[in-house]
Amino acid sequence: MNEGLKVIFEKLKKRIDSAKTELYYRKYFEWRLPTRPFIQVNMETNSVCTRKCHFCLFGIKDVPVKKMSPRLFFSIINQLADMRFRGRISLFEINEPLTDKRIYDFTRYVSILLPDCYQLMVTNGDLLNRERLDALMDNGVDLLVINSYDRKALERNRVNARYGIEKYHGMVQHCDKTTFTEWVSRAGHIKQYAKEAVHDFCEYPNYILYIKPDGKVLGCWHDFDEENVMGDLNQEPVRDIWYGKRFKDFRKALNRGDRSLSTLCKRCDHRPDINYMRWNRMLAHEKCSDRHASNDNKVRRNEVAAAIKRKYL
Repeated sequence: MNEGLKVIFEKLKKRIDSAKTELYYRKYFEWRLPTRPFIQVNMETNSVCTRKCHFCLFGIKDVPVKKMSPRLFFSIINQLADMRFRGRISLFEINEPLTDKRIYDFTRYVSILLPDCYQLMVTNGDLLNRERLDALMDNGVDLLVINSYDRKALERNRVNARYGIEKYHGMVQHCDKTTFTEWVSRAGHIKQYAKEAVHDFCEYPNYILYIKPDGKVLGCWHDFDEENVMGDLNQEPVRDIWYGKRFKDFRKALNRGDRSLSTLCKRCDHRPDINYMRWNRMLAHEKCSDRHASNDNKVRRNEVAAAIKRKYL
């Protein structure tokens, strides 16, 4: 392809992508079509991390320790199963998931109740070793991403990552973040990375269900101060919160480009990235046959799930 045709092709592609975005967000709500189901769930089982990174909530303030009750955890996963949720589910967000010793049982429970979901987990590797890596993979993690934020962690994580990459083909990734520079401000919270506020639609409330350890559902994962609370799962079911008036009004305003809803949204510099959303949607669709069920029949798996519940309740 010559350069002239290449330029024309790239311009055409950008116009098509722009038209798709316009249709998928703004027009969708102008036409008052039904609320779409979420395609990603991020659920913090605790609010603990081993680090105080410069790009993170833990690096700018002390975070109160909160731990999700087992009863709430099982209730949420059961509700997702009843809703026939198929998408990405991650038992972490801004915390370090391996600080919760229950994470292996919780991951297993998710793999049994939601076998068609794609479990993605990110760790800084501080608490990771071969045994814990094996436990995560054996209990249902489909992709483990290990991020190294300093030279010492890089050398340690390389060893564990090499082991995981060789043993679990395509299911372990190692990311060297020691020279990474594309940090984001988390909606203006991390001042040194803040950019000019964006006045455009936001894709997050259209597809992410973000749950804090105490059961609060927030409008997005940048909401460090919990300004936009959409509901409390201790008091309302998942379905009622996601399809409820508060969340609908929140989405409607943001999809019009109205970010005057809160201080958080007013200063937010996040530019919409629908490609990331599409990637998360495709994870579950591209997931291979349920490898976790290959040696267990359905009865046995249900017995395992029941045993996990009895262990904590």
